[in-house]
Amino acid sequence: MKINNTLSKTINILLFGTINCTGVAMAYDSSDDAKLVKERSREDYAQQGVHVGSFTVLPKMELKNEYISNLYYRDSKSSPLTDSYIAHYKPGLNINSNWNRHALNFMVDSDLTQYSAQPDRNDYQNVQTQLDGRLDVLRDSHFDSAFGYNKLTENRGSPDQISALTPTIYDTKVIDNFYNHRFNRISTRMGLNATRYDYDNVLTGAGTILEMSTRNRWMYTPEIRLGYFIQPQYEAFVKFQYKEAAYDTDTKSNGTGAGINRNSTGYNALTGMAFDLTDLVTGDISVGYIERNYENVNLATISGVNGFLNLKWRPTTLTTVNGRVYREINETTQFGYAGTFSTGVGLGVEHEITRNFVFHAGGDYSNLDYKVYNNIAPRNDDMLSGNIGTKYLLNKNFNADLSYTYQNRNTDALNANYDINQVMLNLRAQY
Repeated sequence: MKINNTLSKTINILLFGTINCTGVAMAYDSSDDAKLVKERSREDYAQQGVHVGSFTVLPKMELKNEYISNLYYRDSKSSPLTDSYIAHYKPGLNINSNWNRHALNFMVDSDLTQYSAQPDRNDYQNVQTQLDGRLDVLRDSHFDSAFGYNKLTENRGSPDQISALTPTIYDTKVIDNFYNHRFNRISTRMGLNATRYDYDNVLTGAGTILEMSTRNRWMYTPEIRLGYFIQPQYEAFVKFQYKEAAYDTDTKSNGTGAGINRNSTGYNALTGMAFDLTDLVTGDISVGYIERNYENVNLATISGVNGFLNLKWRPTTLTTVNGRVYREINETTQFGYAGTFSTGVGLGVEHEITRNFVFHAGGDYSNLDYKVYNNIAPRNDDMLSGNIGTKYLLNKNFNADLSYTYQNRNTDALNANYDINQVMLNLRAQY
């Protein structure tokens, strides 16, 4: 989890390209998500904020009304399903500097929920914060630094927290420090992301403690990226990441039983191309190799070919199509599995019907291949989701978004399939 750009996008998985002020194609940067078609070229509906000295303060308040058909992400063939109405109260604030050089920004967002079904088991309060800045050293040289603290709630469908009476609450502390420099046709980026995870223990219905705190860990990801501008619209690059997972203690599967050592190290090496074709198609494509080695000799090494494709296509001035393909290795604490090798693809489209009325739709598919140890039965999950909706911009202070989302998991694990239907009406006030 990288907060230098990714905290602002939260659960969205699409990444997009960026162009600097001289028209030179740069590497993909998720901060460009704000330049989706529904946000650009609508000055009459854009949030203005309050100017305080050399800063702009952007407050907002959202009320998300949600209906979910399967609150506990259960298999309908083995368990009765529980549905619920959920009210999300989401106050937030952004403070951005307006300096000619350097930058300093602060963000706080929250999600205070109330459930109609079994609120004592489900209500939660999430908070996300980020403080980030840029220090301009030279014209083409700058340091980027960020720190974030987040109090989050784990998804009920997570296989790492089954049997809990309440959702698992966890904190993250995220630190990013990167140096960026360009000279002539060569660009460099190097630095470190460090993320701390701290989990709260939870109870079962029988009062048994599930020791989720054994999942507490640091994740360290130093990175270096070298790019070469073949032409202003094309940048070839190589990127190398080293990754280390350092757990505080032996980790218990689902918080019970004997713990095992899940510390690991690994790397991700990529080469690729970033491109900008007259702002019609922007993106990057890369291919490489990824590997993860575990200190516990019983956990097999996970490795294989990986790559990424991030694409933004504007077939018309009113339509934007976004796509992503990826492969990565993820953590798991389930007994019998070392980790997951995930392969995913996402596609989204937004079309501006009128200046203040936007249609959006998208879908995601991912396959989670669990790497087995201890002669446990193999597990393979197919995850599918799709959404469709509309957004109406009343004026620069008020907008509404109505959407429908479908989620499905198809797995060979016993009684772990699910289908979920969600309808959401989000009302937003901003100044």
